[in-house]
Amino acid sequence: MLIIKKFVIIASLLLALLFAGCTDSTTSDGEVADLKVAYLPSDHDAPLFVAAEYPDVFKDEYGVYLQEVENKKTYELYENDKLVANVEFIKVIEGGAKIMTLMAQGQVDVGLNGVPPAVFSIDQGTNAKIVSPVMAEGSAVVVRNDIPVETWDEFVVYIKEQAESGVQVKIGHPLPTSIQYVMIKSALDAEEVTYTENPNDKDAMVQLINCKGQGTMPQLLSSNELDAVIAWEPTPEQLAVSGIGKSVIYSGELPPEGVWTNHPCCVFVASNDAVENKRESVKAFLKLMALANNEITANPKLAVNASAEWLGTDLEVEELSIPNIGFTNEIGSLEAIGPEFVKVMDEQGAMTGQLAGLEDAEEINAILYDFTLYNEIMEEIQ
Repeated sequence: MLIIKKFVIIASLLLALLFAGCTDSTTSDGEVADLKVAYLPSDHDAPLFVAAEYPDVFKDEYGVYLQEVENKKTYELYENDKLVANVEFIKVIEGGAKIMTLMAQGQVDVGLNGVPPAVFSIDQGTNAKIVSPVMAEGSAVVVRNDIPVETWDEFVVYIKEQAESGVQVKIGHPLPTSIQYVMIKSALDAEEVTYTENPNDKDAMVQLINCKGQGTMPQLLSSNELDAVIAWEPTPEQLAVSGIGKSVIYSGELPPEGVWTNHPCCVFVASNDAVENKRESVKAFLKLMALANNEITANPKLAVNASAEWLGTDLEVEELSIPNIGFTNEIGSLEAIGPEFVKVMDEQGAMTGQLAGLEDAEEINAILYDFTLYNEIMEEIQ
Protein backbone atom coordinates (compact mmCIF):
# COMPACT_ATOMS: atom_id res chain seq x y z
CA MET A 1 0.00 0.00 0.00
CA LEU A 2 2.88 2.34 0.89
CA ILE A 3 4.49 1.63 -2.47
CA ILE A 4 1.23 2.51 -4.27
CA LYS A 5 0.96 5.79 -2.36
CA LYS A 6 4.55 6.68 -3.26
CA PHE A 7 3.81 5.88 -6.88
CA VAL A 8 0.74 8.12 -6.84
CA ILE A 9 2.72 10.98 -5.27
CA ILE A 10 5.54 10.66 -7.83
CA ALA A 11 3.06 10.45 -10.70
CA SER A 12 1.26 13.53 -9.43
CA LEU A 13 4.53 15.45 -9.22
CA LEU A 14 5.45 14.44 -12.76
CA LEU A 15 2.06 15.53 -14.05
CA ALA A 16 2.35 18.83 -12.19
CA LEU A 17 5.75 19.46 -13.76
CA LEU A 18 4.41 18.50 -17.15
CA PHE A 19 1.47 20.90 -16.97
CA ALA A 20 3.63 23.63 -15.48
CA GLY A 21 5.86 23.30 -18.51
CA CYS A 22 2.83 23.62 -20.79
CA THR A 23 1.56 26.78 -19.13
CA ASP A 24 5.02 28.36 -19.35
CA SER A 25 5.72 27.26 -22.90
CA THR A 26 6.62 29.58 -25.76
CA THR A 27 4.18 27.96 -28.18
CA SER A 28 0.67 26.65 -27.77
CA ASP A 29 1.92 23.04 -27.87
CA GLY A 30 4.75 23.43 -25.35
CA GLU A 31 7.66 23.55 -27.80
CA VAL A 32 10.34 26.23 -28.01
CA ALA A 33 9.17 28.46 -30.84
CA ASP A 34 10.86 28.79 -34.21
CA LEU A 35 10.48 32.50 -34.86
CA LYS A 36 11.04 33.74 -38.40
CA VAL A 37 11.82 37.45 -38.57
CA ALA A 38 12.10 39.28 -41.89
CA TYR A 39 14.04 42.53 -42.25
CA LEU A 40 15.26 44.94 -44.91
CA PRO A 41 18.91 45.86 -45.57
CA SER A 42 18.42 49.34 -44.17
CA ASP A 43 19.63 51.50 -41.32
CA HIS A 44 16.00 51.58 -40.22
CA ASP A 45 16.59 48.02 -39.02
CA ALA A 46 19.45 49.01 -36.73
CA PRO A 47 17.79 47.78 -33.50
CA LEU A 48 17.95 44.24 -34.88
CA PHE A 49 21.60 44.69 -35.89
CA VAL A 50 22.55 46.13 -32.50
CA ALA A 51 20.85 43.32 -30.59
CA ALA A 52 22.69 40.73 -32.71
CA GLU A 53 26.10 42.44 -32.54
CA TYR A 54 26.10 43.43 -28.86
CA PRO A 55 24.43 40.57 -26.96
CA ASP A 56 26.36 41.24 -23.74
CA VAL A 57 24.85 44.72 -23.45
CA PHE A 58 21.41 43.16 -23.16
CA LYS A 59 22.37 39.97 -21.32
CA ASP A 60 24.14 41.75 -18.49
CA GLU A 61 21.71 44.64 -18.10
CA TYR A 62 18.31 43.21 -19.00
CA GLY A 63 18.51 39.42 -19.12
CA VAL A 64 17.03 39.20 -22.64
CA TYR A 65 19.48 38.61 -25.46
CA LEU A 66 20.41 36.81 -28.65
CA GLN A 67 23.06 34.11 -28.87
CA GLU A 68 24.52 33.63 -32.32
CA VAL A 69 24.25 30.24 -34.01
CA GLU A 70 25.02 31.29 -37.60
CA ASN A 71 26.15 34.87 -38.19
CA LYS A 72 23.37 37.13 -39.51
CA LYS A 73 21.06 34.15 -39.96
CA THR A 74 20.11 32.09 -36.92
CA TYR A 75 20.15 32.96 -33.22
CA GLU A 76 18.84 31.65 -29.94
CA LEU A 77 16.70 34.10 -27.98
CA TYR A 78 17.03 33.91 -24.21
CA GLU A 79 15.14 35.61 -21.42
CA ASN A 80 16.37 35.17 -17.85
CA ASP A 81 18.74 32.46 -19.17
CA LYS A 82 15.83 30.46 -20.55
CA LEU A 83 15.71 29.63 -24.25
CA VAL A 84 12.43 31.09 -25.51
CA ALA A 85 12.88 30.97 -29.30
CA ASN A 86 15.05 29.81 -32.14
CA VAL A 87 15.18 32.91 -34.33
CA GLU A 88 15.82 32.92 -38.06
CA PHE A 89 16.51 36.29 -39.68
CA ILE A 90 15.36 36.52 -43.29
CA LYS A 91 16.85 39.35 -45.35
CA VAL A 92 14.43 40.69 -47.95
CA ILE A 93 15.88 43.01 -50.58
CA GLU A 94 12.68 43.59 -52.57
CA GLY A 95 11.02 45.80 -49.95
CA GLY A 96 8.31 45.69 -47.31
CA ALA A 97 5.63 44.46 -49.71
CA LYS A 98 7.61 41.25 -50.14
CA ILE A 99 7.82 40.80 -46.39
CA MET A 100 4.06 41.12 -46.12
CA THR A 101 3.60 38.62 -48.95
CA LEU A 102 5.78 36.13 -47.09
CA MET A 103 3.76 36.75 -43.94
CA ALA A 104 0.50 36.17 -45.79
CA GLN A 105 1.97 32.87 -47.01
CA GLY A 106 2.88 31.82 -43.46
CA GLN A 107 6.63 32.00 -44.12
CA VAL A 108 7.29 34.93 -41.76
CA ASP A 109 6.10 35.49 -38.17
CA VAL A 110 7.40 39.01 -37.59
CA GLY A 111 8.36 41.62 -40.16
CA LEU A 112 10.30 44.85 -39.78
CA ASN A 113 9.07 47.03 -42.62
CA GLY A 114 7.36 50.27 -43.54
CA VAL A 115 3.85 51.29 -42.53
CA PRO A 116 2.32 51.51 -46.06
CA PRO A 117 3.19 47.92 -47.07
CA ALA A 118 1.62 46.75 -43.82
CA VAL A 119 -1.45 48.94 -44.34
CA PHE A 120 -1.86 47.74 -47.93
CA SER A 121 -1.46 44.09 -46.99
CA ILE A 122 -3.85 44.29 -44.03
CA ASP A 123 -6.33 46.09 -46.28
CA GLN A 124 -6.13 43.13 -48.65
CA GLY A 125 -6.94 40.69 -45.86
CA THR A 126 -3.58 39.53 -44.47
CA ASN A 127 -4.15 38.30 -40.91
CA ALA A 128 -1.59 40.51 -39.21
CA LYS A 129 -1.30 43.64 -37.08
CA ILE A 130 1.21 46.39 -36.51
CA VAL A 131 2.38 45.58 -32.97
CA SER A 132 5.25 47.94 -32.13
CA PRO A 133 7.08 51.02 -33.45
CA VAL A 134 10.68 50.95 -34.63
CA MET A 135 11.73 54.37 -35.87
CA ALA A 136 10.66 57.68 -37.39
CA GLU A 137 11.69 59.72 -40.44
CA GLY A 138 14.98 58.51 -42.01
CA SER A 139 14.43 59.18 -45.73
CA ALA A 140 15.47 61.95 -48.12
CA VAL A 141 15.00 63.33 -51.62
CA VAL A 142 18.36 63.13 -53.39
CA VAL A 143 19.02 65.14 -56.56
CA ARG A 144 21.73 64.29 -59.04
CA ASN A 145 24.90 66.24 -58.31
CA ASP A 146 25.11 68.09 -61.63
CA ILE A 147 21.64 69.63 -61.26
CA PRO A 148 22.07 73.21 -59.96
CA VAL A 149 19.83 73.05 -56.87
CA GLU A 150 20.57 72.74 -53.18
CA THR A 151 17.13 72.87 -51.55
CA TRP A 152 13.66 71.42 -52.06
CA ASP A 153 12.26 74.82 -53.04
CA GLU A 154 14.96 75.21 -55.67
CA PHE A 155 14.23 71.70 -56.93
CA VAL A 156 10.52 72.54 -57.32
CA VAL A 157 11.43 75.66 -59.30
CA TYR A 158 13.79 73.56 -61.42
CA ILE A 159 11.03 71.03 -62.17
CA LYS A 160 8.64 73.76 -63.32
CA GLU A 161 11.29 75.47 -65.42
CA GLN A 162 12.16 72.18 -67.09
CA ALA A 163 8.49 71.60 -67.81
CA GLU A 164 8.25 74.99 -69.52
CA SER A 165 11.14 73.88 -71.74
CA GLY A 166 9.37 70.64 -72.55
CA VAL A 167 11.63 68.50 -70.35
CA GLN A 168 10.14 65.98 -67.92
CA VAL A 169 12.02 65.44 -64.65
CA LYS A 170 12.36 61.80 -63.62
CA ILE A 171 12.19 60.84 -59.95
CA GLY A 172 12.80 57.28 -58.74
CA HIS A 173 11.13 55.67 -55.75
CA PRO A 174 11.67 52.24 -54.11
CA LEU A 175 8.23 50.67 -54.59
CA PRO A 176 4.58 51.67 -55.10
CA THR A 177 3.78 50.35 -51.62
CA SER A 178 6.63 52.18 -49.88
CA ILE A 179 6.24 55.16 -47.58
CA GLN A 180 8.68 57.00 -49.84
CA TYR A 181 6.24 56.64 -52.74
CA VAL A 182 3.37 57.94 -50.61
CA MET A 183 5.40 60.92 -49.41
CA ILE A 184 6.79 62.04 -52.77
CA LYS A 185 3.33 62.00 -54.35
CA SER A 186 1.91 63.92 -51.42
CA ALA A 187 4.75 66.47 -51.62
CA LEU A 188 4.36 66.99 -55.38
CA ASP A 189 0.61 67.43 -54.94
CA ALA A 190 1.26 70.10 -52.32
CA GLU A 191 3.55 71.95 -54.73
CA GLU A 192 1.05 71.65 -57.61
CA VAL A 193 3.59 69.64 -59.58
CA THR A 194 1.89 67.20 -61.93
CA TYR A 195 3.24 63.67 -62.27
CA THR A 196 2.68 60.44 -64.10
CA GLU A 197 3.93 56.87 -64.02
CA ASN A 198 3.22 56.34 -67.70
CA PRO A 199 6.41 56.81 -69.76
CA ASN A 200 4.29 57.74 -72.77
CA ASP A 201 2.60 60.61 -70.93
CA LYS A 202 4.76 63.63 -71.67
CA ASP A 203 2.32 66.26 -70.40
CA ALA A 204 3.12 65.81 -66.70
CA MET A 205 6.04 67.71 -65.15
CA VAL A 206 7.45 64.63 -63.43
CA GLN A 207 7.64 60.96 -64.29
CA LEU A 208 7.74 58.73 -61.21
CA ILE A 209 9.76 55.57 -61.79
CA ASN A 210 9.58 52.38 -59.74
CA CYS A 211 13.17 51.34 -59.03
CA LYS A 212 11.99 48.04 -57.51
CA GLY A 213 14.13 48.60 -54.46
CA GLN A 214 17.10 50.90 -54.03
CA GLY A 215 19.97 48.87 -55.46
CA THR A 216 19.75 50.40 -58.94
CA MET A 217 19.43 54.02 -57.81
CA PRO A 218 23.17 54.90 -57.92
CA GLN A 219 23.51 53.54 -61.45
CA LEU A 220 20.32 55.20 -62.70
CA LEU A 221 21.42 58.56 -61.33
CA SER A 222 24.98 58.19 -62.63
CA SER A 223 23.74 57.36 -66.13
CA ASN A 224 21.31 60.32 -66.08
CA GLU A 225 18.31 58.00 -66.38
CA LEU A 226 17.02 59.60 -63.19
CA ASP A 227 17.23 63.19 -62.02
CA ALA A 228 16.38 62.45 -58.41
CA VAL A 229 15.27 59.72 -56.02
CA ILE A 230 13.46 59.47 -52.73
CA ALA A 231 15.18 56.81 -50.63
CA TRP A 232 15.58 55.48 -47.13
CA GLU A 233 18.87 55.56 -45.23
CA PRO A 234 21.68 54.82 -45.77
CA THR A 235 21.18 55.25 -49.56
CA PRO A 236 20.99 59.08 -49.40
CA GLU A 237 24.32 59.27 -47.59
CA GLN A 238 25.90 56.66 -49.86
CA LEU A 239 24.92 58.77 -52.86
CA ALA A 240 26.36 61.88 -51.20
CA VAL A 241 29.65 60.28 -50.13
CA SER A 242 30.13 58.78 -53.61
CA GLY A 243 29.54 62.16 -55.24
CA ILE A 244 26.51 60.99 -57.20
CA GLY A 245 23.81 63.02 -55.46
CA LYS A 246 22.89 65.49 -52.74
CA SER A 247 20.02 65.47 -50.29
CA VAL A 248 17.82 68.53 -50.79
CA ILE A 249 15.26 67.67 -48.12
CA TYR A 250 14.77 65.04 -45.43
CA SER A 251 11.42 63.33 -45.12
CA GLY A 252 10.25 65.04 -41.94
CA GLU A 253 10.41 68.40 -43.71
CA LEU A 254 8.49 67.39 -46.85
CA PRO A 255 5.29 69.23 -47.66
CA PRO A 256 2.47 69.51 -46.83
CA GLU A 257 3.96 71.47 -43.93
CA GLY A 258 3.92 69.56 -40.67
CA VAL A 259 2.32 66.40 -42.07
CA TRP A 260 5.49 64.32 -42.09
CA THR A 261 7.25 65.76 -39.03
CA ASN A 262 8.41 62.81 -36.87
CA HIS A 263 6.46 60.51 -39.17
CA PRO A 264 6.58 56.80 -38.33
CA CYS A 265 8.36 54.83 -40.98
CA CYS A 266 9.25 51.26 -40.06
CA VAL A 267 7.26 49.15 -37.62
CA PHE A 268 7.07 45.60 -36.37
CA VAL A 269 4.25 43.62 -37.91
CA ALA A 270 3.28 40.22 -36.52
CA SER A 271 0.97 37.61 -37.93
CA ASN A 272 -2.10 36.88 -35.84
CA ASP A 273 -1.05 33.24 -35.78
CA ALA A 274 2.37 34.09 -34.30
CA VAL A 275 0.87 36.31 -31.61
CA GLU A 276 -1.60 33.59 -30.66
CA ASN A 277 0.63 30.53 -30.83
CA LYS A 278 4.12 31.96 -30.15
CA ARG A 279 3.11 34.75 -27.84
CA GLU A 280 5.91 34.64 -25.26
CA SER A 281 8.56 34.35 -27.97
CA VAL A 282 7.15 37.28 -29.94
CA LYS A 283 6.93 39.32 -26.75
CA ALA A 284 10.53 38.56 -25.73
CA PHE A 285 11.77 39.51 -29.19
CA LEU A 286 9.83 42.77 -29.22
CA LYS A 287 11.11 43.55 -25.73
CA LEU A 288 14.67 43.11 -26.95
CA MET A 289 14.00 45.43 -29.89
CA ALA A 290 12.52 48.10 -27.62
CA LEU A 291 15.57 47.86 -25.37
CA ALA A 292 17.81 48.14 -28.44
CA ASN A 293 16.03 51.37 -29.37
CA ASN A 294 16.79 52.73 -25.92
CA GLU A 295 20.44 51.74 -26.20
CA ILE A 296 20.77 53.38 -29.64
CA THR A 297 19.28 56.59 -28.30
CA ALA A 298 21.79 56.57 -25.45
CA ASN A 299 24.72 55.53 -27.66
CA PRO A 300 24.20 56.02 -31.43
CA LYS A 301 27.66 54.62 -32.10
CA LEU A 302 26.23 51.15 -31.48
CA ALA A 303 23.92 51.62 -34.47
CA VAL A 304 26.72 53.09 -36.59
CA ASN A 305 29.00 50.12 -36.00
CA ALA A 306 26.34 47.41 -36.18
CA SER A 307 24.77 48.80 -39.36
CA ALA A 308 28.16 49.04 -41.06
CA GLU A 309 28.78 45.40 -40.16
CA TRP A 310 25.40 44.07 -41.30
CA LEU A 311 25.09 46.20 -44.44
CA GLY A 312 28.74 46.35 -45.50
CA THR A 313 28.66 50.15 -45.62
CA ASP A 314 31.44 52.56 -44.71
CA LEU A 315 31.52 54.01 -41.22
CA GLU A 316 31.54 57.49 -42.78
CA VAL A 317 28.19 56.74 -44.42
CA GLU A 318 26.69 55.40 -41.21
CA GLU A 319 27.92 58.35 -39.17
CA LEU A 320 26.00 60.62 -41.54
CA SER A 321 22.96 58.37 -41.77
CA ILE A 322 22.09 57.28 -38.22
CA PRO A 323 21.50 60.85 -36.88
CA ASN A 324 18.72 61.26 -39.48
CA ILE A 325 16.69 58.45 -37.92
CA GLY A 326 14.64 58.69 -34.74
CA PHE A 327 14.70 55.32 -32.99
CA THR A 328 11.64 55.48 -30.81
CA ASN A 329 9.31 53.39 -28.70
CA GLU A 330 6.60 56.03 -28.76
CA ILE A 331 3.30 55.05 -30.39
CA GLY A 332 1.49 58.39 -30.19
CA SER A 333 2.46 59.56 -33.66
CA LEU A 334 1.90 56.05 -35.03
CA GLU A 335 -1.67 55.97 -33.76
CA ALA A 336 -2.27 59.48 -35.06
CA ILE A 337 -0.84 58.97 -38.51
CA GLY A 338 -2.34 55.55 -39.26
CA PRO A 339 -5.64 57.06 -40.42
CA GLU A 340 -3.66 59.69 -42.36
CA PHE A 341 -1.77 56.98 -44.23
CA VAL A 342 -5.04 55.25 -45.03
CA LYS A 343 -6.53 58.54 -46.26
CA VAL A 344 -3.56 59.36 -48.50
CA MET A 345 -3.34 55.82 -49.86
CA ASP A 346 -7.10 55.72 -50.40
CA GLU A 347 -6.92 58.98 -52.36
CA GLN A 348 -4.14 57.45 -54.43
CA GLY A 349 -6.33 54.43 -55.21
CA ALA A 350 -4.30 51.94 -53.18
CA MET A 351 -7.06 50.95 -50.73
CA THR A 352 -9.44 48.44 -52.30
CA GLY A 353 -10.19 46.12 -49.37
CA GLN A 354 -11.44 46.47 -45.80
CA LEU A 355 -9.91 49.93 -45.32
CA ALA A 356 -11.29 51.47 -48.51
CA GLY A 357 -13.43 54.51 -47.80
CA LEU A 358 -12.99 54.34 -44.02
CA GLU A 359 -12.67 57.68 -42.26
CA ASP A 360 -13.23 56.89 -38.58
CA ALA A 361 -9.81 56.90 -36.86
CA GLU A 362 -10.78 54.42 -34.14
CA GLU A 363 -12.16 51.96 -36.67
CA ILE A 364 -9.04 52.23 -38.83
CA ASN A 365 -6.68 51.82 -35.87
CA ALA A 366 -8.58 48.77 -34.63
CA ILE A 367 -7.94 47.10 -37.97
CA LEU A 368 -4.29 48.12 -38.19
CA TYR A 369 -2.94 47.84 -34.65
CA ASP A 370 -2.68 45.52 -31.68
CA PHE A 371 -0.52 47.08 -28.98
CA THR A 372 -1.32 44.51 -26.28
CA LEU A 373 2.21 43.08 -26.18
CA TYR A 374 3.75 46.53 -26.57
CA ASN A 375 1.87 47.82 -23.53
CA GLU A 376 2.99 44.84 -21.45
CA ILE A 377 6.60 45.37 -22.54
CA MET A 378 6.57 49.10 -21.72
CA GLU A 379 5.34 48.34 -18.20
CA GLU A 380 8.20 45.87 -17.74
CA ILE A 381 11.09 47.99 -19.07
CA GLN A 382 10.17 51.45 -17.81
